[in-house]
Amino acid sequence: MFGVLLATSVLTLFSGVHGHMVITSPVPFDQTALNNSPLNADGSDFPCKVGGGSGYTYSVTKMNEVEVGQAQNISFMGSAVHGGGSCQISVTLDKNPDKNSQWKVVHSIIGGCPASIPGNVPADTATYTGAPLASFQWTLPKGMPNGQYTMGWTWINKIGNREFYMNCAPIQVTGGASNNDVFDKLPDMFVVNIPPTTCAIPQSVNWVYPDPG
Repeated sequence: MFGVLLATSVLTLFSGVHGHMVITSPVPFDQTALNNSPLNADGSDFPCKVGGGSGYTYSVTKMNEVEVGQAQNISFMGSAVHGGGSCQISVTLDKNPDKNSQWKVVHSIIGGCPASIPGNVPADTATYTGAPLASFQWTLPKGMPNGQYTMGWTWINKIGNREFYMNCAPIQVTGGASNNDVFDKLPDMFVVNIPPTTCAIPQSVNWVYPDPG
């Protein structure tokens, strides 16, 4: 349940569908192709919703510039917030991650992610014509290596089906180090509710990560 990961989604903006949550900032891969569903229950599109018949790719819509030690925003769009839950922001040094990629946690949000309400946003108020639903801040620790990498947002929803959500975005890291010493010491991203793990988080719980980073 805790191991190194072997291993997302912007709402299709022209579709008018307001479903599960997706990130809008940083700009995710293949933004217009990305849907708002959780990862496949069999784990076939882990990581980043690539594979498993998703049709989603690592096409770069926009390269997100991230300077170490400087606060960055993560923002969302959607209405089905499932009572919130807990989220992590992780980084892999791979540009095109696969199931063997190593993900390291740089920030965890315990409860209230992506929103802190009893259920879902009422459909009649979910207009989302440009403004994201919620926003949190995260920071890459000093000493992270410079280069082009992949940031991953993962979400364990509080209520509803036992699912695991993941959106990914390309990042260009600057102001950091020329080695991986800091990266290697960060905790591994926590994965649950999909294979290869057999663990599932019970409903109505804001999951407290064992090593939040």
